[in-house]
Amino acid sequence: MASFSIVADTHRQHRALTIPECDILIHCGDFCSFEREDAATLEDADIWFAEVPAKHVVCVGGNHDFMLQSREFRFAHATFLEDSGIEIEGLSIYGSPWCPDLSGFAYYADEDQLIERWRQIPTGVDILITHTPPYGFLDVPSSGDVHLGCPHLQDELQRIQPQLHVFGHVHASHGTHVDGGTQFVNAAVVGGRNFEVRHNPTAVTLNPAAEQGGGGQATKRSQST
Repeated sequence: MASFSIVADTHRQHRALTIPECDILIHCGDFCSFEREDAATLEDADIWFAEVPAKHVVCVGGNHDFMLQSREFRFAHATFLEDSGIEIEGLSIYGSPWCPDLSGFAYYADEDQLIERWRQIPTGVDILITHTPPYGFLDVPSSGDVHLGCPHLQDELQRIQPQLHVFGHVHASHGTHVDGGTQFVNAAVVGGRNFEVRHNPTAVTLNPAAEQGGGGQATKRSQST
């Protein structure tokens, strides 16, 4: 059984978090805030990755992480996924950072590009990491009057059927939700206009498929709200 600590949308506040001992730390993007050139934040996050008590660190970029999309910065102490996957602790993990409706931000993709990116995700991957939520899953902003998730991603989930889908982006919808065989985690840790840290990392455990004789099983261990 592998233990996970999941965070997203740290927005320069990563050192305000306490990461518990775990097998895998996942960061779902938005390390930075509004600065296009913010190497200092990314460099410090990379140092922080080396310091936390996690055996492995896996991350994707978010719509504020311009230097990750331009490849001006790459992490030395984390596996960075961009439309790519890796197997760790017997679990297949795939990451894709793209976001709808945010032209001018990092990792913006139009509808045709989103459809193409999501179709590349392997069927049956154990853990899917995106920055955006899928439409209708933990994607409602503080105004409460709209869904901000991607409908094309939601469509592909019927094919992919991950055991665990983790993301952030919509700060106000931090939390977990189970639908069918998938546990969804919006791991955004900040809230408010000043990006105040309001939530602890979300802890999840997952059994590799080999231990199950079939699909893995995600279990939420603890979550601070």
